[in-house]
Amino acid sequence: MSGFLILVLYWRSFTSPFVYDDLEQIVNNPNLSTWASFVQRFLLHPVELTTSLLGYAGSTYRPLFWFSLFIDRALWGLDAGGYHATNIALHLANSNLVFALLRRLKMPVLPAAAVCLLWLSLPINTEVVAWISGRSYALCTLFVLVCFLSALNSIRDGGWTWRLACFFAAVCAGLSHELGILIIPLLLLLLLLVEEQRSKNLFITLATVALAAFAVEAVRFSVKVKSFSGLASFKWAGLAFSKYLALTLFPLRMSVERSTFFSPGQSHPWSLAAVVCFVIAFGYAVLRRRNHPTLLGGLTWFLICIAPFVVLTNYQGLAERFAYLASIGIVVAIIAVCSIPNQPLLRNFLAGIIVLWAVWNLYRTITRVADWADPVQLFAHSLQATPQSPSLHYNLAYSQKVKGDLHAALDEYQRTIQLDSNYPHAYASLGDVYLQLGSFNDAQTAYKQALAQAPDDIPTLLNSGTVDQSVGSTSEAEANYQRALQLDPSSSAAHVNLGVLYMRENRSNDAAHQFTIAIDQKTKDPIPYFNLAVLYQQSGRPDQALALYKRVLELKPNDEDTLANIKLLEQSH
Repeated sequence: MSGFLILVLYWRSFTSPFVYDDLEQIVNNPNLSTWASFVQRFLLHPVELTTSLLGYAGSTYRPLFWFSLFIDRALWGLDAGGYHATNIALHLANSNLVFALLRRLKMPVLPAAAVCLLWLSLPINTEVVAWISGRSYALCTLFVLVCFLSALNSIRDGGWTWRLACFFAAVCAGLSHELGILIIPLLLLLLLLVEEQRSKNLFITLATVALAAFAVEAVRFSVKVKSFSGLASFKWAGLAFSKYLALTLFPLRMSVERSTFFSPGQSHPWSLAAVVCFVIAFGYAVLRRRNHPTLLGGLTWFLICIAPFVVLTNYQGLAERFAYLASIGIVVAIIAVCSIPNQPLLRNFLAGIIVLWAVWNLYRTITRVADWADPVQLFAHSLQATPQSPSLHYNLAYSQKVKGDLHAALDEYQRTIQLDSNYPHAYASLGDVYLQLGSFNDAQTAYKQALAQAPDDIPTLLNSGTVDQSVGSTSEAEANYQRALQLDPSSSAAHVNLGVLYMRENRSNDAAHQFTIAIDQKTKDPIPYFNLAVLYQQSGRPDQALALYKRVLELKPNDEDTLANIKLLEQSH
């Protein structure tokens, strides 16, 4: 049943493209190409994580997450469908493990199946499943659940097989995502729910999990991970907590970027009401813990899992993916509510409400998965939830530019700059659009603003030089190209652009020198070969020109200009 349901919900993911952080983490990530570069980048060093919006700097160490991407890259290349299939398989496995864990905790089959299917279809989980870069949360959850099942078997049966399985699962959880550290308090919660008696197996199992957590932290320390720090204010924590409740229970609007969800300086009565309702529900669960321990267990699970993302302000703001593991507890608590009333009518009424909620979840999940299948739709709909987000306007503009809707992209880049005037990439991208539209003066102005904020950005220097050259500012163009070469002497693009500039100034020898350097960089760009061939042809060196033209055809088969020049050479002979 769960396999059929996940295909109904996520079938569009199989044809969805790489989007958002996928472009940097997968498509444009050379460190996933070879084993040596993967080991050097992701096993021996942490990954830096910074943002100008939240003002923190830190790093993460998630080698198993990166290893899963490395394996997918080896299997599928840059076919996004294979990566999405892995994410969907992980989510399906996690839902089945949730069912197995609940049955191990003696929950009846029907409620356990209901939890499994409801959690599988939660809209808030679409970010983890439909977004390839959200995989670390699904991977961590997989190992957390395997660890718990192994730990319960170890306590019951003893034996080193289960203990080793428990140890390695806990290690793998921590190496998938730092959220794996919650494995200790969550395991203690499960042991309280099953009311395990003190025994030798119990203490050995707890020691095994603690040792695994210590081993992970030792590895993180050895690679010099920069931990996140900073406690949230009471008000911010309350706002964040209420938002996670709303996103889990009834996400009307969803966003991939949540830094502008709310302003702590404003009044949020709805947030206070949500927190008060949760406190009342939690208090009731504490009072009825002996008769209905599952309700208290589910709410406590949610609190434990969401606490790091609510209490630590310097983590990453708000994110739907942060609630992936926590949302299991909310669904367990919802199903537990149905078993509380003694009156059949009230119980059936509550069950009917849950059925309606489940149907709405199906609809909302399907629509959100459709968003992830189309980057323009994804960012446009996300802006409905967080309209003041500069990064969303920027990404929407980029997606529109890729689709060829340049005027719409122009508007979004300008909106980005209105919201955040210190956004050099937005200015540079605005210049790119103006360049494509042929508005060279506007492009020149945009590039100058970008370089004023990021003077060492090589792509912007190159594009700015191209525009300067187009409007006749050859000295400024040459200065930009030379600056790019100072930053990266091996930049074949800078050598090519400088060579083109020299060609137009009739500085043939200087141009030939630049094209030769670019060719020596073993570039696959046919332009330096073609331009150098033209120079040789004009200077009366047909044999050298012909050899270069043949190389151009290897890089760009059936190029009309090259074939025409070859024909002229043959006719002259």
